[in-house]
Amino acid sequence: MKSKINLIVLLVALFSLATFGCEDSGSITGTKDGGGSDGDSDGDGDGDGDGDSDGDSDSDGDGDVDTSASECDSAEDAGGFTFKEIPSWMDGATAAYSFIHDDLCDFGVRGIQNNAVPALNAHHIHAGLGPFVEACDDKDSWGPDGMWDQVLQFQKDGHEIINHSYTHPSITTSNSAKEVTEAKQIMDDHMDNPITFYIFPYDYFTSSTISAVESAGHIGARAGDRDDNDGFDDPPINKATPEKDMEIEFDVWPRTYSKYALFYAKDILTVHAWNAIEAGGWAVREFHSVIKDDTPVEGNGFGPVKLSDYKGHLDFLVDAWNKNKIWTAPPSQVIKYRHARTACKASVSSDTITFDTSDADCTKFATPISVIVTTGNDVNSVQGMQDGKAVYTRKIAANTFSVTADPTAGDITLSGCADKGRVVESGDITAKPSPADSVCDIVTIAGTGSPGNMDNLERDFEKFQELPNVCQADGRDGSWSWYPQNVEVEMLKEGDNTVLRYAATGLGAWTGATLAFLGGNGAGSCYDASAYKGLKFKIKGTVTGGDLAGKVIVSMVTAETQTRKYGGDLDGTGGHFNKVIDVTGSWQTVSIAWGDFGKPTWGDTVSLSALATKKLQAIDWGISDKATAFEIFLDDIELY
Repeated sequence: MKSKINLIVLLVALFSLATFGCEDSGSITGTKDGGGSDGDSDGDGDGDGDGDSDGDSDSDGDGDVDTSASECDSAEDAGGFTFKEIPSWMDGATAAYSFIHDDLCDFGVRGIQNNAVPALNAHHIHAGLGPFVEACDDKDSWGPDGMWDQVLQFQKDGHEIINHSYTHPSITTSNSAKEVTEAKQIMDDHMDNPITFYIFPYDYFTSSTISAVESAGHIGARAGDRDDNDGFDDPPINKATPEKDMEIEFDVWPRTYSKYALFYAKDILTVHAWNAIEAGGWAVREFHSVIKDDTPVEGNGFGPVKLSDYKGHLDFLVDAWNKNKIWTAPPSQVIKYRHARTACKASVSSDTITFDTSDADCTKFATPISVIVTTGNDVNSVQGMQDGKAVYTRKIAANTFSVTADPTAGDITLSGCADKGRVVESGDITAKPSPADSVCDIVTIAGTGSPGNMDNLERDFEKFQELPNVCQADGRDGSWSWYPQNVEVEMLKEGDNTVLRYAATGLGAWTGATLAFLGGNGAGSCYDASAYKGLKFKIKGTVTGGDLAGKVIVSMVTAETQTRKYGGDLDGTGGHFNKVIDVTGSWQTVSIAWGDFGKPTWGDTVSLSALATKKLQAIDWGISDKATAFEIFLDDIELY
């Protein structure tokens, strides 16, 4: 399964997409403040009024990323130039990094334009911004012309505008003409530069929809399958080699949807960047809105990040750039660099860099690439002139310089310079954070024993996407997910009662419906249900085929049985405490005491002797992969 919540499960219920609200929850709204500035007095995006966006130093002393052209006032003999290499990343940085803000133009994520963009601009860092057409056309929120003029200005500021569809549905072959191709055409009409990258809504994709995205003219897409990744042994990092452009791997903010759920929220941004450094690869981060620290989360979109944490991350990226650890750039620029530095060749003769652009990909992916040269004399800086204009250069070590330019724009003439130019700073960046001992140490909510409501399902299906799920009680707010995504899930009326139905035929995979105790998927958090005696729910249905025909496996997902890959503590894999129950075509009420859940039967959890009721994450109703068909109905889930 590929989804924003992206948590496939085997027999024992891990986690997946869809979240749910409740009939009496009401709608989540915000005040339409019109947007615009970040509200600080000095325009630097940090809200402190001091005119300096961060406390870091860089080569020109203003605390931001500076890659403008390098002019020279005082020439000096460089003693000749020698070609060294075209490095994997700009200036020979150890790693690359991109972050993307989804849902630009949607009113719920107005913090992107109000808070994120001013902070980005103050740091001279460029990000990917992903609007969807319907939101940018919204005259009720943004006025008679929608928000297109502001989006265009963001592109002029250097940010990449990314296609995030027309109406933000899950992309299918039947809707791709509108949601992919037409959306790109409309965005291209509004922008100066064409759109080249795509974000799949809900991060759901198939091989067919990836082909549709590529055919529409995109060179890349955020569509990597994170299910095999964790934040320890196999983090979601892309390689430096030009591959899988249409399936870029990424991590998701907030923490509980991240592959780094065992880290505190303030640390996971740094950890993801550090994993890219250690791999020499490319990390991609998914954000939505950015809110000021005193702004409520409600009404501000999916998982907003606090401005102080966001600015702290930007400060870290500036420092990492100054020390040549991380190059931060929008995704299409990184994709182009991966191809261009491989396809384009360079050589140095006397004082001239000459490019070989005969490979078709060198022209197709034309973008500035770095050429590392050494000098006979250890001058302060070098100047490169291409077509009568200075290009960006930087001293990265003694007698060693990076010269960055578009290889398709012609040769570069080099000269030594006595002026102090841009340099790689010495010193260490912030150390890589360590994980918590348990996700329960980060978030634990303790129940009192009453009321026991988990979900009575009395609401409309469209409210499944709303958080928190106020049908829950006693500190619980979690909602539903299911796996894989291509099962049928719907709400049905039986008289005045509403029930949940999930079904499939010929699936050939373990599947289930999962109800979290906390959040959208229960990952990275713990619910202490020790004040309760057990679980009760209503169920009916059919299961045909296989050795578990007519049976459903009810699993209790806990932090100690859940793998770190899916937001638990387990360093390995294994089963959960479970109870196999019979289902029939008639409704029955099932009560399972905590002590009646059977021990895990496989993996690294088989030695566990008792259900950890203080570490609950989710309940799963699972179906065997041997089932040929199933149709299950659930209702009135509660703790007792």
